[in-house]
Amino acid sequence: MGISEKKLLMNANNINTAIEQIANTILTDFPYSEIARVGFIGIQIKGVPLAKRIISMIESKTGHKSPLGMIDISMYRDDIGTHRKIEKLNETLIPFDIEDKVVILTDDVIHTGRTIRAALDAITDFGRPKLIKLAVLIDRGGREYPIRPDYTAHEIKMSNNSKIFVEWTEESGKEDSAYLLEG
Repeated sequence: MGISEKKLLMNANNINTAIEQIANTILTDFPYSEIARVGFIGIQIKGVPLAKRIISMIESKTGHKSPLGMIDISMYRDDIGTHRKIEKLNETLIPFDIEDKVVILTDDVIHTGRTIRAALDAITDFGRPKLIKLAVLIDRGGREYPIRPDYTAHEIKMSNNSKIFVEWTEESGKEDSAYLLEG
């Protein structure tokens, strides 16, 4: 495998602005009178910080703190039998009733749609939400499933040989950033 070139796509300020844009769009769809029926579920690991940040921005604008859940989709992946070893399982915790609730599913990057498909399967094991919306920081194109985000901040078309890596301060201790790795 060749050496990858690392290119900065978004710095901390860009990410903060993007999250504020997503939060504002969500508040347009679900104004103050309706935001109480919205709960967020972040896909482990990288979707959880995004959900937390959106919730925080919405709370600063409305005074309402939406509930947060997190879901591990490892056992719902369509390639579960093809890996040599099972990746580390992360916590699934949905501390609110999703029945008849609006759920906003979050992840850092959407590519093929397979992760989102797995998350939808996992969520429906917990109940039947009234509506599920998808919020992602970056849409890199390349869908294999007919899934698209309802809320996104950055779109980029790229080759399948490239990857996007998002660093969240909460996980890495480094400043928020998103990089394109071209190999």
